[in-house]
Order: sequence, then C-alpha cells, then structure tokens
Amino acid sequence: MADNGTVVELRVHGVSGTPPEALLGCPVEFLDQPAGDKAAGFYRRQPWIDLARDRAGDGGDGSGPAPDDRRWRRVTEAYSWGGLTSGPASRAVWVVLLPFVFVNLAHWMLPPVTRRRAADVAVALLRLIALSFTLTLMLAAAVAVMDVIVWQCVGLDYCAERWAPLTFLASLPRGVQVGLGGLVLLMLIVLLWRLGAEHIRPAGRPPSAAVLADEVPLESDTFWCPDAAVARLRACHVTAWAAGLGALTLAVPMRFGPAAPSAVLMVVNAALLTVAVVATGWNRCTARGGRGVDRLTRPLLVLRWVAVAVAALSLGWAAVAEFAAGVTYPDAPTHLPGLRGAIYALLGVQAVLFVALFAVTAWSRRGRPVLEDRSWRPTLGGYCGPIVALIGWLIGGAFSVGIGLLAAQLLGDAVVSTAAARTAVADRAAVLAGPAGFAEKAAALDAAAPLIVPPPYLWAAVAIALVIVVAVVAGLAVWWWFVPRRTRAELAAVRSEYPGEAGPDTAARARQVARARALAALSDVAVGLIAALAVLTVLVMAAMAVWYLADSGGYEALPGYAPALTRLSVFVTLALAAGLVLVAVQAYRDRQLRRLVAVLWDVITFWPRANHPLTPPCYSERTVPELRDRLAALTADPGVRVVLAAHSQGSVIAAATLLQYDEPTRDRVALLTFGSPLRRLYARNFPAYFGTGALPRLARRQPQRWINLWARSDPIGSWVCDPADRGMDEARTHVDFRLLDVTSLRPRAEGDYPPICGHSGFWTRAEYQRAITELEKTLTPSGAPTDTRAAPPPTESAE
Repeated sequence: MADNGTVVELRVHGVSGTPPEALLGCPVEFLDQPAGDKAAGFYRRQPWIDLARDRAGDGGDGSGPAPDDRRWRRVTEAYSWGGLTSGPASRAVWVVLLPFVFVNLAHWMLPPVTRRRAADVAVALLRLIALSFTLTLMLAAAVAVMDVIVWQCVGLDYCAERWAPLTFLASLPRGVQVGLGGLVLLMLIVLLWRLGAEHIRPAGRPPSAAVLADEVPLESDTFWCPDAAVARLRACHVTAWAAGLGALTLAVPMRFGPAAPSAVLMVVNAALLTVAVVATGWNRCTARGGRGVDRLTRPLLVLRWVAVAVAALSLGWAAVAEFAAGVTYPDAPTHLPGLRGAIYALLGVQAVLFVALFAVTAWSRRGRPVLEDRSWRPTLGGYCGPIVALIGWLIGGAFSVGIGLLAAQLLGDAVVSTAAARTAVADRAAVLAGPAGFAEKAAALDAAAPLIVPPPYLWAAVAIALVIVVAVVAGLAVWWWFVPRRTRAELAAVRSEYPGEAGPDTAARARQVARARALAALSDVAVGLIAALAVLTVLVMAAMAVWYLADSGGYEALPGYAPALTRLSVFVTLALAAGLVLVAVQAYRDRQLRRLVAVLWDVITFWPRANHPLTPPCYSERTVPELRDRLAALTADPGVRVVLAAHSQGSVIAAATLLQYDEPTRDRVALLTFGSPLRRLYARNFPAYFGTGALPRLARRQPQRWINLWARSDPIGSWVCDPADRGMDEARTHVDFRLLDVTSLRPRAEGDYPPICGHSGFWTRAEYQRAITELEKTLTPSGAPTDTRAAPPPTESAE
C-alpha cells in the first residue's frame, strides 16, 4: 500500500437544507460539483483553494507546518440534499394534508412482530384507515361546497346576493347547481392525483411490509426501490373518491324523484367503491413490497378512469334529472340529502378499524420479550403506530370540522337543524313583511343566513376546545414543574463536570447549562404527553356523543345548552384550520418559513409512500442510493479513504446507507455521527427498522470505525450504544463520546461565554476534529502521517 493518499471528509447536513457553500465555508462560485444536481449534489472546493492553503501551511496564514508529500491529504466534500425537501415552494401545500402524512408515517412505526399474519393484518388495516382519510376529505369538501355553499346559501336569495359568484349560480336550475358543486370535488381529486404522481422505475421489489423481530429490512438493497403497489394504491384512492362522490351526488335526485335511472348509476358507483376498498385491503395488491400481483396494475389504472367517467356521468344526470325525470327539489333551507348518513357511516367504520388495529398490534406483540434496557424499548410500548394514525385522524377530523364551519360562518350563521334554519328564515320574513320599524327591518335585512352543518361538527368543536384547554394546562404544568425540577437536578451534575471553575462568576452560566439540559429532556416527555392528549380527545368525543344521543334533545340540544362555549369552540376550530392554511400559503411565498416547514418534512418524508399515496415524495429513495454510489466511486481508488461525517437527520441517511454498503472496500469507510437521533427518535419510534437489530449490527459492521458525538443539551440527538463517559480513543470501540455542553463556564477573553452545544454546536467544537483524526487512524496505514488541516466549519447552522 502507498504511504500517501487522500482521506475524504464527506459532510452530510441534517434538516433545513444547509447549502453547500455553508457546509464548506466557501463562496458558491469557488465550488465544483463532481456528482449530483441542484436538488442534491456533492460539492468540493476548487483545487486552487486547497493548493493555496498547502503553500501557506495551514489555511493560508503561514503559521502551520510545511506541506509534507508523505502525508495522507485530507479533502473535504459536502453532500447537500436539502433541495429535495425545501426547494420548490409548491411543496408547502402538503401542510394541509398532514393527516395523510401521519397515517403513512404510522406504517413505519409498527413494531417488529413474532407473528407475520398479525403484521399482515395490521398493515392492511392501516391502508384501509388511510383510504377512509381520503373519503373524510371528500366529505369535508362536500359539506363546504355542495351542502353549505351550493345547496343552502345559493338556495337563499339573501345569502347568495351577498357573494357575486353565487348570484350567477343562483340563476341556474337546482340540479345544475348540484352538478357544478360536484364538479369542483371531481377537479380536486384530479389535482391531488397529479400532485401525488411519481415515475415508477423498474428497479426491484422492496422487502415485505410485515417485519419480523429478527429481520433488518434496511439491509436489503431493494428497500428504497419505488414500488408499483403505490401506483395501484393511488388508483384505488382516486376510484374511491370518484365513486363516493358519484353516489353522494345521486342521493339528491333519488331522494326527490324517480329512482330508476339514479339507482342504476348508484349500483355502478357502489360496485366501483367496493372494488377499491377490497383492493386496498388486499396485501398482495396494494401493500408495499412482498409478492405483488403486478398484473392488476393496468386494470386498476383503467378502473380509475372508469370511476372518474361514471362520476362525471352521475354529475351530469343530477344536473338534467330535474328536466328528464321530473325531479322536484325543495326550497331552502334544507341540508343536502345523504351527506349526514355518509358522515356517520364513515365515522362508524373508522371506529371499528381503529379498535381492530389496536387489538391486532397487541396480538402481534404477544410472546416478544421485554427489553431490560428501557432506553431501547419502543415508544408507547409499541403502540406508537396506532397512536400516530389516531392523531392523524383527529387532525383530519378537526380540519374537516374547520372547513365546514368556516364555510358556514363566512356565508352566514351555523345551525345544526333544519327546524332552526326554517325558524330563522320565517322570523326574518315576518319582520320584513310586518309592521316593524325601520331599525328592525334593517337588522332583518342584515341578518346572517342560517346554514345547517352536521350536528357532530359543533360538539366536535367543543371537544377540540376543551382538549386545547387541557393541553395548555398540561404544557404549563410541565413548564412550571418539570423544567425547574429537572434544572435543579442537573445543576449539581453540571458543577461536578467543571470542578475547577466554581465561583460566583460561573454560577449563572451553570444554571443556564442546567436549564438547557432540562429543556432538552422535554423531548422524552413530549411524546407521552401528546399520546395522552390524543386518547383524551377520543374519550371526550365519545362521551359527548353518548351524552347527546341519550338526551331527549339529541344533538340539537348543544347550541342551546352553552351558546358561549359553542361560539368559542367554533372560533378556536376555525382559527386552527385557517392557521394551517395560512402557514401553507405563507410558506409558498416566504423561503425562510418554507425552510422551517421543511424541517418537519425532512423527518416525516424520510420514509417512502406506503399507506397513503397522496403524500409528499420520499427523498431517501434518492439520497441513500446516491450516497452509497458516491462511497463506492470514491473507494474504488485504492488511495482514497472516506470519513462520513453526518449530522442530525444526515446521520440517519448515513446509517441507512452503510447498512446496505456491502462493498469489499467497507474497511475504507468510517462513520462520524453527531446530534444523531438514531436511538432516541428512530430506534424507539421505528423499532422494526432502526431497533435493536439494526444499530448493533451497524456497529459490528463498522468495528473501530464509528464514533458518535452527543451532548446532554441536545433535544434531538443522543447516545447510540451506551451513555458512559469515555475517552476519544475508547469511543472507536464503544461508539459513543459525550461532549461537555460548554467548553468552560467562564467568560472568554472577548467577554462572552462559550456557546452551549445544543443540537448544532458540534461542527465548531475541537472534539469534532479529534474524532475525525481518531477515525483516520483506523483507515490509513499504521504510522502514516496525516494532514490534520481541514476545511473551515460551516458558516451557518448546518442542521
């Protein structure tokens, strides 16, 4: 082997899309791009910059050692992949589809099981729940557009005349109004269909979605391959939406006229919906990975077009049934026929599916030994997947309620019964026709139109408001009790780590470090708190449903029971829904806010589409194979070694890459992770993929070639194998090395304090360069000198 060569320090950033010029501390015009593109690429400083550094001795100031041709030369390279998540502004619209994102994430959170059949049932149930989310969005849009706007507001002249577009719609026949309202929903699913489309490359079939306890799916070189099952699943969702919309529209002429023509189309729509549901629940058809039935891809894609065509035909029949079949529609105010029944039926199906999911998850865990080390146990006892799906359902429900109430409140005044709406209309007419004074008649003219919303919307709004109050109280309790208590506990530990720095000038800084540690520990408390709030929300809603169903006044007793609480609840729900939309709109216009939104996306969209096809595209399907290919290309040269330095989410990409990197040059690659959520977030929340099977196996595959830097003030990253304190040379064997949160409690010469490490302070710490040097020792020939000079740290927070 040659006495000299090149060690490539390959930097991989975390969330927020750090640009390459920041990673390398060099203006963008002085960078070369040996591989990749603008969205995700590998960058190096131009050779003349490093040459000038070599001539000067150490970075150009002349104070370092002279160049030595016998040294192994260190070259710094950066992999910048942030453009895959934070680039196009249009991706901000995915914010409003959070329920879809959550139910897709729930698939990857299912625990490894001892019974494959139980796992098969669990993934099938999650896909059916995801399909119900699509139908929930369809019904929410139907409440706002077809019911509140078209069927009710357009039917009341004094409501429609206040909105110019509705005035034109009011001049059309009633059936045409219904058909046009349904056309808006049909266009919406076509938009979502195109938004979620992706090019399927025939590159291999991913492993089965059902993961047994002794499997490590990330080792499969086909894990990140796109799967044709996603295209079939997307076809099922589009078919279900179109068929459900067609059936909902046909319920209107069937209610008020001859049923024969409508019944034929209704049967066709019902058949299409049934096929979509059955195909969605069939693992061989729509489950990611495994033995798929690819021959069904084309029939399902064709069926999607058939469903859209039948839905369009149904809308057309609803538009002409008034003339062709003599259908007579009632005068407003009434609510859209069939819509409430569909909402109640869907809620009942979702309740059954969730109960079955929790039961199957419990069944799948039977017989699995409990880990003695609580730090490695799956979050929420392995029920994280069902809980996250439940949270997605609650968010979707709140958003649906918000859409319906927002439409009603913008155009008029929300009520929950036809009787209440008719009374309000009659009272207004009586005032205008009677001997009332000018003021009374003016008030009647300005009165808001009564618009009927499904009764559960109002008690759901009350439940949401109550849970928000509980959440605020719980958050304040944690803040006022947990943080001070934990700060006091950490303060003694902080002082013990700086034995020679006790004194009044360091006391305040010690408290700041202790508080930073306490705040970082909130990450471990937050998951349980959010899960408890989700369960509480379900219990409150169930209790309210039983209460009001049992009451003699039924759901209609709610507005009269507590009008102030009801109005407040409606306001809170509207604010939440409107706020989410505003975030999406503002993120579309503001790059900085778009980057903040991308932080969430970088964590969530690490995983491929599995349960719901209308979710943001997975960036790891590109980053992992691309990084693997780059490592192979670099180490193909016998004189090149690579230290893969990965921060935060980048460490997850690096770990997934090295689990698949089975090249004969493995011993030429070392791994440095810092601020890494591998155990704290991924192993515990995604135990089937990063649990006790994957990370220990990665440590065995990287003997002496993996160091993980961590700090107690980091709210995201943590230790990977064990939290024991050790020297840097020992860390090569035991992986983990803990940094002190600050280099000193005393002020620096400039008068300010050394920064607290937190999540993004690793790049500038001396321990970072020490770790690089230690790993280089395992890669280069024994005794070979190494050029320890390196590119400067990132010029901004490389999260």
